[in-house]
Amino acid sequence: MQFHNGSSSRRLIGSSLHLLAALACLLFAWHFGTKSLTRAPLANHDELRTLSHIFGRSVNTPQSLQETITNVATTSEQHGPLYFLLLNVWSRVAGSDLFILRLLSTYFALLSLAAIYHLARISRLRHQALAALFIVSLNSLFLFYSRELRMYTLLPFLVVWIVWCYWRLLEAIGGVNWWIWLSLALGCGLILYLHYFGIFILAALAMYHLLFARKNRRWIHITLALMAGGSLFLPWLPTVLKGLEGFSNKSFSGMSAFESLVSLGNVYSNDFWLLPLGALIIIAWHRKLLGKPQRFLLVLTFLAIAVLLLANEIKPILIAKRLRYMLLLAPLLGSALAIAWHFLPRRVPAQFLLAAVWILSFFTYSQNENSYIASKRKSLESLYAPPFYTLVYHPNIEVRPTESVLSLHPSRKITWITGDYYQKLIKPSNLVHIYYDGGGRLTIQTTGQPIGSLDEFVSRHAAFWLLYDPQETDERSMGNIFWWARNYYRSCGRYLEETHAVVERYVRDSDPC
Repeated sequence: MQFHNGSSSRRLIGSSLHLLAALACLLFAWHFGTKSLTRAPLANHDELRTLSHIFGRSVNTPQSLQETITNVATTSEQHGPLYFLLLNVWSRVAGSDLFILRLLSTYFALLSLAAIYHLARISRLRHQALAALFIVSLNSLFLFYSRELRMYTLLPFLVVWIVWCYWRLLEAIGGVNWWIWLSLALGCGLILYLHYFGIFILAALAMYHLLFARKNRRWIHITLALMAGGSLFLPWLPTVLKGLEGFSNKSFSGMSAFESLVSLGNVYSNDFWLLPLGALIIIAWHRKLLGKPQRFLLVLTFLAIAVLLLANEIKPILIAKRLRYMLLLAPLLGSALAIAWHFLPRRVPAQFLLAAVWILSFFTYSQNENSYIASKRKSLESLYAPPFYTLVYHPNIEVRPTESVLSLHPSRKITWITGDYYQKLIKPSNLVHIYYDGGGRLTIQTTGQPIGSLDEFVSRHAAFWLLYDPQETDERSMGNIFWWARNYYRSCGRYLEETHAVVERYVRDSDPC
């Protein structure tokens, strides 16, 4: 009896620790996703295109769902409408604030992580499921897109949905609930409406079904369900063909099969190559111990990568700065790596050491040049945006319609996309940005009527808010502008002073603050 109680206590402690570890993974993903929802500048074309699908020319009023569908079909044929429809509905329920809009991607990331855990549990190995969750929750590419106004963190969820339903139907003994059949068909249609690259997962699944599944009456029924799911996409097919026509006219610098494998390895191993290489060795060594669910996940992973590489040979689709599309592989690669982790010795020090190495590799890779390229942060660095978010989200700052906003940087201009968006959102009389061009000439950008000189600025604006990042702009780099501001205006005080944002208000000497 005492032995039984001791065994029950150990199982309870083990379950509690397992639950805490899984919760810690989700909390980390939540923290990483939400910490920059407002501070990450809205300076990239993809996010602005997303907003245009939802709001059109407005900022706060969503279009109708039909208008969103039409907008996507006519201006962004390379994408399906599903994510934009979901974001449209979300904006109606939750609001059109940038934080709220981006938060949907964070929720999708958490949903996908929970789904990846669930997929890895088809082997009935709790330790393996936790390893898959841990591996993907510390994937730099996945977490970067957990705060972007794009569809990429929803892709893994739909992949899991389809793969899990297929496995349940394939291995079921006796009758199967009707909703699983319906879920498989719906999942096949929805993943294509979310992103066209979903076709590669469906192709890999079809190959597995053709080559490895038992050929019986259930096999025929599953085949019909897959075909029915694919047929749901037929109404959108003309738009796809139009988008493919535009895509075929573009020239991309694609990667070879070897370069593609190296890039995928970098992304999914946090540039820690011992992990995938070690995983291959461990799986090969223990191949006779693999259970049927584990073999299914490994074969499907291999087929998905093979399909992608084959398609890339026909037309370049694997591009260094567009590896975000490869997030659809996250559930399969995460599960494959977790299978290898499962066969490692269960000694606690060894497990903690490996976990610590994985965490360290994540933080190291997040600042790595390869990570910046894969997540497109490298290209975003050229799309500069002053800390406008402070004027939107700080409770003590209210920009009046008669006031302008003046931002400074010693050498970088802002994109018209950024200026146009924040002009609509903040609604000042004008957004003005001052910087020095490559020839050292003072240059003045404006969202309104052009301003040719600082004297002209003074003649037009009686009051303005000064905004800059003190890490990049200070009195050493732009001392003459600070002198000019204090010579023609008087300061009403510093309203905000943070590591990356300083906000001051200035009025003419004769005017009250």
